[in-house]
Amino acid sequence: MIKAAFDGTKVGTNTHLDFSTVSRDFRKEAIQKGVVYTNIFPYVTWEMQDAVNDCLALANDNKAVHAWDEAIAFYAGSKTIGGGYGFSGDNLQYALADKRCKNFKTCADGFTGVSKVNKDIFALFNLGKEEARKSAVAATTANCTLLNTLKEKITTLSLVPFVQGTLRYLYKTRNDDSGRSAKQVGELWAFATAILPFVHEVDANAAEMLYRRAWQLDFTTDSYEAIKTALEATYPKLGAGAGVGLVTCEAVGDLYSGTTDDTLSSAGTCYPRQSKEDDEALALGLGLGLGLFAAAGLTAAIVFAAKERKTRLLYKDLMETKLPA
Repeated sequence: MIKAAFDGTKVGTNTHLDFSTVSRDFRKEAIQKGVVYTNIFPYVTWEMQDAVNDCLALANDNKAVHAWDEAIAFYAGSKTIGGGYGFSGDNLQYALADKRCKNFKTCADGFTGVSKVNKDIFALFNLGKEEARKSAVAATTANCTLLNTLKEKITTLSLVPFVQGTLRYLYKTRNDDSGRSAKQVGELWAFATAILPFVHEVDANAAEMLYRRAWQLDFTTDSYEAIKTALEATYPKLGAGAGVGLVTCEAVGDLYSGTTDDTLSSAGTCYPRQSKEDDEALALGLGLGLGLFAAAGLTAAIVFAAKERKTRLLYKDLMETKLPA
């Protein structure tokens, strides 16, 4: 695909996207973003798989550790050296996650700081380093299963910035021809291409809708809202192996108009927006109209529901993101 973008030709025998028919701005974005999203991303996964393979082969010469380090290097990029934790001076996946979190308010401090997904991924990377080291020292395969689980979780979490990018450029290109640029359409192609195989595994129809928009450049058959809703519906099953379930509406977030304010451009549609505070305010408001007895019963029910929801979220967090001791 990237070679076709360089050469200005069709992608293999595919007749739906011919790079000779799109502008240089489109091709530039396809190359620049596509190198990372469609080439380096799967190579990060491969290096982690290589570490798992070395672990299973009982390689006691630190091959598994070396392969795991390579995965981190391909994820973070060389420009992060000397920048410290949270430095985003590169152009690879680490920098992308920190860039996209500012659009979706999913950074550690809302619109600022390291992205939550980077913090989660590096926590898993660090665990993997220790498991690979233990395997190398003890020459045992006991740690290999956990190493493989970490690989699947990291690969899945890596999809979050790609999903965010896809949503952002679906939104930016939703208007008629006069309201979208070739650069924006090229970025949509790169982001969508990275996640299309994963989306197809979950829902072939949702993948077809996204493919029509990003590859066939069909901006009329499906609306922005329809594609967005179909994509959001795939989140619970998106990803690889033990990582399935980590791509959530909360992890992806809502699209904001800027990087410093709370003006929503496009809200998520796949999860309720009401908070516990909203529930309690609703209970108080209804209580004033329904009377003390009814209010007491309603408040008790809502408090119970809020506690149940909190417990359910804690359980979900433990099951999906926490690792066994």
